[in-house]
Amino acid sequence: MAQFQQLGVQPWLAKQCGYMALNTPTPIQQRCIPAVLAGRHVVGGAATGSGKTAAFALPIMQTLAADTYGVYALVLTPSRELAYQIIDQFIAFGAPLHVRTMLAIGGVATETQIDALKARPHIVAATPGRLRHLLQTFAPEVKKAFAHLRYLVLDEADRLTEGEIQNDVWALLRLLPSATQNRQVLMFTATLHRRLTSFGPAPEGAASVLSELGITDPQTLEVVVVQGAINESGGTATEGTTHAANDAEATSSHVVRSGGSPSALAPSAASTSSPASSLSSFQLPDTLHQHYLFIPNMVKLPYLVAALRAQGKSQSTIVYVNSCLRAELVRLTLQLLGFPVCSLDSLLTQQHRLDNVASFKLGISRILVCTDIAARGLDIPMVGLVLHYDVPKHADTYVHRVGRTARAGREGHSVALVTEYDVSLIQRIEKRTKSKLALWKSPAAKEAAILPLLDEVSSAKIQAKQQVTEQFGDRVQTKKAQAAAKKDERARAQTAAMAQARARREGRAQEQRQRRDAPRPGSEQRRESDEGSAVSSLSAKPIAAKRCRSASAPASSKKLKTNAVGATLAMKTKGSVRKTSSTKSSGGPAGTRAGRKTA
Repeated sequence: MAQFQQLGVQPWLAKQCGYMALNTPTPIQQRCIPAVLAGRHVVGGAATGSGKTAAFALPIMQTLAADTYGVYALVLTPSRELAYQIIDQFIAFGAPLHVRTMLAIGGVATETQIDALKARPHIVAATPGRLRHLLQTFAPEVKKAFAHLRYLVLDEADRLTEGEIQNDVWALLRLLPSATQNRQVLMFTATLHRRLTSFGPAPEGAASVLSELGITDPQTLEVVVVQGAINESGGTATEGTTHAANDAEATSSHVVRSGGSPSALAPSAASTSSPASSLSSFQLPDTLHQHYLFIPNMVKLPYLVAALRAQGKSQSTIVYVNSCLRAELVRLTLQLLGFPVCSLDSLLTQQHRLDNVASFKLGISRILVCTDIAARGLDIPMVGLVLHYDVPKHADTYVHRVGRTARAGREGHSVALVTEYDVSLIQRIEKRTKSKLALWKSPAAKEAAILPLLDEVSSAKIQAKQQVTEQFGDRVQTKKAQAAAKKDERARAQTAAMAQARARREGRAQEQRQRRDAPRPGSEQRRESDEGSAVSSLSAKPIAAKRCRSASAPASSKKLKTNAVGATLAMKTKGSVRKTSSTKSSGGPAGTRAGRKTA
């Protein structure tokens, strides 16, 4: 309790932390809570299970106590289950304030959500797609509720700023009221990518994530990386606090501060860690033990059954697959074999999903078979084993999957069932996370443990296929049709956008040609006046014929010049003849002198 108060948390809120068994703040909480209370934008990267939710929930609740009008904080999440979990945290921290919360997620009637927004809840947790729909369809009622929004939180920020979900995020932000001067943006993730901290434009020329979120001043941004982040390009990022550089181009040369202290500058840390890589990191807990098992693809399900039977009955296990249909197939197969199992995927209704999560958390179902919608944020402390029935295609997905175990310092294990088609995926994951998966040497991994299970598992799988087709066949076809329609809509929108861009380019080019070809205003009058002045000057001041030679008649000019030369020669010849005759008549030189004197 006292340690939270040292971070600036008020006594009543620190006492509430004690009720929730939060006695010592985690590193991410130690560094982020003071920064948020100081009014800074924060990007926080820490391993899964390190208390990131409390790192933004506590300062939000403290400032909310001073002003409790309207929607005070909006938390965006990529999944519905994570939104439920975040709301539970806010309800627990804000119990003394009787905080009002609201969920804007799919699977719930929009009328109910509109009524909840009209009641001006303090905290709203939403998935981007549903909130965008509410803002577009019911703009006046919904937009008015967010007029005093103080905090915008992106939980699992790396997921929210990539792919199709990113378009929903940017669209709903444009539909919200304009950001006030004191609005803060908080982003948290376990896989910290450089795009979350860069002020420069995106590689494809789009605006940066920070500019889309309204963060334009690097001095207001604080980047926090804790627990030895394993970076994307190799090496280990230094634990500490990073402050944005003074200008957009210098954000690659962030200053790493040791211990999160704003005054304790650590030059050695800054010089030894790569700034670019430290901001693009994958973080794995030190207590996580990673394994792999290389098996033929045809017997993957029997190996899964053997691995689950080898686990203790009190240990919870999560099995990850890459598709909804496969999740239900594996779940039904295990159920027919007598395992206490439930599933979590988008084929289930929202209430069914919530019931299954509650069943798994309470230990009623010891095994959870799920897709990657359960890879992020779910806080289930006692998960001892994560089994990758299907190897993930991306390293950050793997990081979030294994983050469901080894939480808060506990031991955890991860086993990937690697087939002949998954070798390159595992090699890529090892390279990106700078870790090596060890061979799983459990007795359940031996061939002798698999052979007796082949017939039993094969029979159960056949029955499960029939049930999956009966229960989910229509729903799968509907989802496929919806996905195809959505893909066509995106293609049409992209085609229309390209056509509009081409039309704009052609319009600009035509305008430039018209401006270039059109005469300038008054140019004809100036030309006529110039010609008139030239003519008047010629008539007022005659010019010698030699200077007025016409360029259009060079032959006549040359002829005139020849005639002038001939006339000159004739005059000289005539003069010489006259001189000779006068000399003869005077009788020689004396006569010439006499004639000159007489003259």
